[in-house]
Amino acid sequence: MHPLALFISGYLILFITANLHSLYDTWTSSTLYCVRDPYTISSLSTVVANPRCFRTRIDLVTQVLENVPSGEEGEKIIWLNGYVLPGIIESHGHILQYGEMLESVSLYDVENVEEVRVRIKEWLGRHQGEGYGERDKWIRGVGWDQTHFGGVMPTAKQLSEDPELKDLYIMLDRVDIHCVWASEKVLSLLPDPLPEAPPGGEIITNPGLGVFCDNAMDNLIYPLAPNPGIPQKVGWLKTAMGELNKVGITAMSDAGMRMEDMKILQNLARRDELSVRIRVMAVCEERNAYCHQELRTVKVMRDGSGGGDMLLFGGIKLFADGALGSWGAALLEPYSDKPESSGMMLINETELTKVVKKYYHWDYQINIHAIGDRANRAAIDAFEAVLGSDCHGCNQERRLRIEHAQIIHPDDQVRISKMGILPSIQPTHATSDMAYALSRLGEDRLTSSAYRMLSLFPSIGYNHSSYPGPVLGSDFPVEPPNPFNGIYAAVTRLDPKTGTSPSGPEGWYREESLTIEQAIHGFTRNAAWGWKLENKTGAIEVGKWADWIVVDGDVMNMDGERAEGLRNLKVLGTWVKGKNVYAREGVMELDGEYRSGDRFLGDILMLALAVEYELLSDHDHDLGGFRYDEMGWGKEERKKGRKEERKKGGKEERAVFATTTNSAISPLMVVVEDYGGLLVLIGLWIDRLRRGPHGTALTAQP
Repeated sequence: MHPLALFISGYLILFITANLHSLYDTWTSSTLYCVRDPYTISSLSTVVANPRCFRTRIDLVTQVLENVPSGEEGEKIIWLNGYVLPGIIESHGHILQYGEMLESVSLYDVENVEEVRVRIKEWLGRHQGEGYGERDKWIRGVGWDQTHFGGVMPTAKQLSEDPELKDLYIMLDRVDIHCVWASEKVLSLLPDPLPEAPPGGEIITNPGLGVFCDNAMDNLIYPLAPNPGIPQKVGWLKTAMGELNKVGITAMSDAGMRMEDMKILQNLARRDELSVRIRVMAVCEERNAYCHQELRTVKVMRDGSGGGDMLLFGGIKLFADGALGSWGAALLEPYSDKPESSGMMLINETELTKVVKKYYHWDYQINIHAIGDRANRAAIDAFEAVLGSDCHGCNQERRLRIEHAQIIHPDDQVRISKMGILPSIQPTHATSDMAYALSRLGEDRLTSSAYRMLSLFPSIGYNHSSYPGPVLGSDFPVEPPNPFNGIYAAVTRLDPKTGTSPSGPEGWYREESLTIEQAIHGFTRNAAWGWKLENKTGAIEVGKWADWIVVDGDVMNMDGERAEGLRNLKVLGTWVKGKNVYAREGVMELDGEYRSGDRFLGDILMLALAVEYELLSDHDHDLGGFRYDEMGWGKEERKKGRKEERKKGGKEERAVFATTTNSAISPLMVVVEDYGGLLVLIGLWIDRLRRGPHGTALTAQP
C-alpha cells in the first residue's frame, strides 16, 4: 500500500472512532412537524387527540405534543400547511391490476357497444406502431358494464363489426373483474367444439358468444393470453403506487396475488422502492386450492425478513362466489330479475370448510370473498367450524375476514357479531350497485340483508369490546381508489360522482350510513386492527409508523351537510416512513436545519477517501463492484476481467466508485477484497449517514 494511503487510512479510522457519537446523532436526528391555526392534526390517538406538533425519528413517531415546543438544538422544524390525518389504509385493492388498468383502454361509464369500439380505436391511435392486437400483444381494457347496454351481455361479433378491430386480439374485463369479453380472434384459439364451462364458471351464449365469467374466464381465456414480463409488471406497480400516494394511501391490502408477483414486490421492498406499505393476501396457482407447500417459498415475507415493514403477508385469499352485477353472486333464493338463476358458488360449501380448516391449522389469516347471502353463509359456516360454535368474540387472535360481506341474511348478521368475524366493506360498491340492486334482489332482501354498514359496527351489541368495527376500502380498480369517495359514500349513501341516489338527496337506505368518525376509522384504526397491527399504525401516536397525510379540508368536521366537501377534497402531501412521497407545492414550510458540523464531517471523510482511492488506483488493488441487470435489480457481482480492464486506464475503475457512492444501495453490498475496499465500505456507510435513512439529503428543501 502507498505510504501516504496508509497514513490517511490510519488517521481516518481514529477520526471515525472519535466521532461515532456525532455520526449516530446525525442518523437519529429528529424532525418536528407542526401546524398553525386554523389547521389541525387529527391524530386519532387515544392519548393526544388534537396535537399541534409531532416528532419523528428515522421512521417512527417519537412524540406527540399539544403545543408547539421551542425545538431541540439543531432540529429541523417543518410547518404543514393543511389538515393532518394518519395515513390512509386501503383494506381491499388490487395494485397490479390497477397499474395495468392505468395503461389499458378505460371503459368505465361507457354507455353502449359503439362507444367501446370508439375508445379502443382512440387508444390504438395513441399507441401506433407498438404492435398491439397481435397474438403476442393483446389489447386490454377494463370497466364495461352490461347494465349500461340495456342489461344484455356483449358478444365477440359486436367487436368484429368494426373492420379496424376484426382481426385483433382483444380482451376486456368487466368492471368487477369477474367476466371478460373476448374478440373473435381470441375465440379462434379455443378448441372446437367449445368445452363446457367448468364448475363455478359460466360461458355466456345469449345473445352470442364472447363473455366468460369466473372459473370459465380463469380456465379457458386467461391461459391463452400472453404473459407480461417482469419489467412491465414493475412499471405497473410503480405507476400504481404513485397514483395511490396522490390520494393519500400509505398502506393497502392487496386482495389476491400470485406467488410470482409477490416475489417481484419482495425485490422492490429490498431495494426500498415501495412508497406504499403492501399487505398481500396470497392466492394459489389454482384458485381455492390448498397450496401450503407453494406458500413456503414466500416464508421470508411471512416472517418479516423479506420486505421489512413495507411488505407484509396477509394470509390466504379464497373465493366463495362471483359478483352481483354479472348475476354471479351466490344467493339463497333466485335473482328477482333472473328467476332461473341463484348465481354460483366457485367452491362448494363442503370443500370450502375443508380448505379453511387446513389453512387454519397452519395459522394463516383467512380472507374469503363473499358477496351473495349463500356465499356469506358458507364463509361463516367454515369459520364457525374452526372457531367453534360456542365462540363469543374468539376471532380476536386470528381475525378471520369476509371480503365484501355484501348481502348477509339477518340470521347470519347475528352470527358474525357473535364470533367477531371481520367484514371488509367497500362503501362505493353500494352506491355503484344501487342503480340495479333493487331489480336484482327485490325490496325485502335489499332492506333486510344488503349493503349493511352501520349494522356491522359494535354499537348494536357486540359482546367483545376489542372488535372496532368493519374495515373499509374501494376494491380498486373496480372503483376509483380515492378513499374520500368511500368516506363520502359511507357517510351520505350518495354516489360520489353525482351526489345523488335513487332515494333522493337523503341517501340510499340512509339508516345504514356511518358517522364521519366511523368512516375515517374504517380507513385507519380499524384497518390496522384488521392487519393485527393496531400497535404499529392507524394513528399518529408514539411508537407507531411515521405515516400521515395533509389535506385541504377539515375532514373530521365534514359530517351532515358539510359532507359535500369530501367530494372535492384534495390531498396536499403524503408521508410514508417519515419520507415525503407526494407533495403539492406549498404544503411544507421549512424552519430550522440540521447541524452543519455533521454534514461537514461526512464531506471531509468522503473527500479524504476519494484522495486515497486516487492513490490506490495506480496499484493492483481489487475493489469489487456490482452492476444492474436488464430488470434493474441491484446485484452484487465480482467484475470479470478486472485486471485486463485496469490496463485500459483508471477511468473505468473511478466510474465504479462513483456509481457505488451515489447509489442508494446498502454499502454492505460492496465486496471487500483488501484494506482499500474496507475504506470504500466505510466511506459508503458515512455517505448513507449523511444522506439520512432514506438515501435523500438531510438538507433537502420541501
